[in-house]
Amino acid sequence: MPLPVLAGLPWLAGVIASAFAGLFAWFMTFVTKRFAIVAAGVVIIVSLTSALYASLAALVSTVAVTLPPSLVGNVGLFMPSNLGACVSIYISARLLRWAYDWNVKIIQMKML
Repeated sequence: MPLPVLAGLPWLAGVIASAFAGLFAWFMTFVTKRFAIVAAGVVIIVSLTSALYASLAALVSTVAVTLPPSLVGNVGLFMPSNLGACVSIYISARLLRWAYDWNVKIIQMKML
């Protein structure tokens, strides 16, 4: 009598294996898609950070730290000759930081 019971086991194993394979394929598709989205977000954030660093380094390299050749009265003691460049670099750096933070927050919202 054990022979008819053993005859149905390969069929049952095939059904269980195909169900498990389908579930595993769906799970891997879900995990792979999520991993691709997270990897793309990390790449974008790293590229934004490197662009921010490069632009801030370029802004800082434009400032030449020099004293005015001739100090005219007391004004030369308080205001350097490159005051306009320093103010524009400060404003540019603040705008760059704002754009960077804004983009990173958008990417983080899209990833979650």
